[in-house]
Amino acid sequence: MRSLVPWILILIATATTGLPACPRSSASSVVSLTQETFYDFMEENPLVLANFYAPWCGYSRRLAPKFEAAAEELKYDDIPLVKIDCAWEEDLCDEYQIRSVPTMMVFRGPESFELYEGSQQPESIISHMIGEAGGDTWESNPQSYD
Repeated sequence: MRSLVPWILILIATATTGLPACPRSSASSVVSLTQETFYDFMEENPLVLANFYAPWCGYSRRLAPKFEAAAEELKYDDIPLVKIDCAWEEDLCDEYQIRSVPTMMVFRGPESFELYEGSQQPESIISHMIGEAGGDTWESNPQSYD
């Protein structure tokens, strides 16, 4: 019964304050996309790194905090990182021929994309995406990310 008390308090606080019950999910720098939001988002953003993942996949779970760390840094360069849950968005994952998860792809609009084959370390993701944007790579200009 004791384990229910914190949840009940959260529910009461949420109901009385109007705040979301799970603030961590709204604080994420990674944007969650669905079939309905994907195409408009890709049209509106000239450069995007997408992570096609599945929540049950151990490799996807290990990538998540690294992807989040990269997204946190890249948001200052207006380079969004997004995630697509292939367990729910099967049609979208099929359209982009996702055969294994996690799969990262660099998008320049919904029609122009390429597989990201670099390291999954945040520094490598940051460097690659800044290079794609035409800027100095993270390794050559790390002081701007301290």
